Amino acid sequence: MFVKLCIFFLVAITTMVVGVPLEESTKNGTLISKRATQPVCNDHNYSELVNSWCSTKSSMTVICANKDLPGTFTSETVQCNGAEVCVDYFLSENLAQAQCADSYMKWDNKDSKIPCSSAASYGGGTKIDISVGATTYDVDGNPIQVSQFAIYLDNQEIATTSNLRNVSAIVRGYNNEDGDFESCFAVSGTTRVTGYFAAFGAE
Repeated sequence: MFVKLCIFFLVAITTMVVGVPLEESTKNGTLISKRATQPVCNDHNYSELVNSWCSTKSSMTVICANKDLPGTFTSETVQCNGAEVCVDYFLSENLAQAQCADSYMKWDNKDSKIPCSSAASYGGGTKIDISVGATTYDVDGNPIQVSQFAIYLDNQEIATTSNLRNVSAIVRGYNNEDGDFESCFAVSGTTRVTGYFAAFGAE
């Protein structure tokens, strides 16, 4: 467990292109998130989306740039709506961002020091590029680091991080017949931690 290292550090600012929201896709009742609440730049002077990350379970910190003044940035907070939960993930191989997910798996370490989510497949039988991500929060809804964090596909580890609060992987040409996704984290001590796992379309 936790052999392949895939560092996922969101605070680094990375230029990115804003993606178009994906349509909802179902398989056995499991949904790819529609990106209902996206990271956006509301200030017309700082209209270029640069990066985002989950600041709490229900909000994102969004970094925006001024197109007319290169190197000039501002940050804003975008709140998730309703029952959405913020999840960090890779939009593409080099572009990390946050997203409020409207469909997700939730699990915690109440009964285990290495708890795992339930397993789920995505899509409707056609090949899709899929990005999966998971983020951990404390009882107050603040991101919290865990000692190890991993994502599995068909019981094979596809991504892992150490001493971070998130993990993500992109699978190109995924078909639900490729197997189910699952996520596990390991915690030192007795702090209550809850994990949230979601799937998004990848660019």
